[in-house]
Amino acid sequence: MSDDNVKQQDRNDKSYDAGFKKHYLKPKYWTSWIGILFLGILAFVPAVIRDAVADLLAFLLYRIDIKFKKFVKINLTMAFPTMSEEEKEQCYRSFLRVGLKVIFGYGESFYKSGKYLKEHYLCIGREYLDEALATGKPIIFMAPHAWSIDRCGLYLSANDLKMCTMMHTSKNEVYDWFMNTIRLKYGGKVFERSAGVRAVIRALKDGYSSFFLPDEDLGVKSVVFADFFAAKKATLTTMSKMSKLGNAVVVPMLSTYNEKKHAYEVVFGKMYQNYPSGNDELDAQIMNRSIEELLQGRIEQYMWFLRVYRTRPDTESFNQLYDRKYSYEYIRDYILNTLHTGRSGDAKEVGASEGPEAANAGETSP
Repeated sequence: MSDDNVKQQDRNDKSYDAGFKKHYLKPKYWTSWIGILFLGILAFVPAVIRDAVADLLAFLLYRIDIKFKKFVKINLTMAFPTMSEEEKEQCYRSFLRVGLKVIFGYGESFYKSGKYLKEHYLCIGREYLDEALATGKPIIFMAPHAWSIDRCGLYLSANDLKMCTMMHTSKNEVYDWFMNTIRLKYGGKVFERSAGVRAVIRALKDGYSSFFLPDEDLGVKSVVFADFFAAKKATLTTMSKMSKLGNAVVVPMLSTYNEKKHAYEVVFGKMYQNYPSGNDELDAQIMNRSIEELLQGRIEQYMWFLRVYRTRPDTESFNQLYDRKYSYEYIRDYILNTLHTGRSGDAKEVGASEGPEAANAGETSP
């Protein structure tokens, strides 16, 4: 294939062009460059010191009424109705702490060598990855939204897998360039969301594996309602279709930050069996259950600030859980007194503070 044909094919599949553009230097992007330079400084500060600063800042931020705190506590109430207010506050503190440590470490993925990054991962469940690789099929890595998702996603391409993923274009081109330069550090493809899942399916057929985030609530299109912890969640059916059409196996994967060891940790679950089943509801439940299992002992790693339960079933008359005009207390009481009446026994408890210790058994290096 000629170079011109290759370029045309890249344009057709709408993969991201990580080349540097001159207009990135315009004054409107200068604050973005200052932020990137600051992350560069932090990249060469020892993680122990960086994390100590994050601990202090998290302590201070906890005392500020940040907008997304309400979303975090609403989601925790939906997911864990038996969780006390004190436990929610403790989880929120841990959530802030982990998030800041990951953000402060973002510069490492950009400024440090691929060799350095590859040598500084912890891995749990590597045998599940090897089992999937032994099938000879492309792999869809089902990766829920966690703070460390971009850093740990690199583990796959760092281990010589041809990877592709999808991105949501932001309004800041320099930010997109920074993030996608990180994602493409070891090669691969990043498709813009406008390319649709067909671009990923084509890549799967071409031998790529996919890093796929299917747990976001994107509305009522292509969803079924399935349990996610103790509440129904609008769950995408896209992944089962991708698996079938791309002849790919699915491996659940969680990206975490191990606070005890000041290191990024990749957690793999067992490859899905008899998937897709041909039943969208069953497939959705399989996916949600695997996320629940990955989050056991690691609840603080998940991006609970997202509107996880935004889309509600028609059987529920109230669908404004995240509306700013309602207080957290009002939404909490509605959830507990209406949605979870009679379901409290079904609630699944997931610890937070014991997470890193419980998860570290059987760690291996790549």
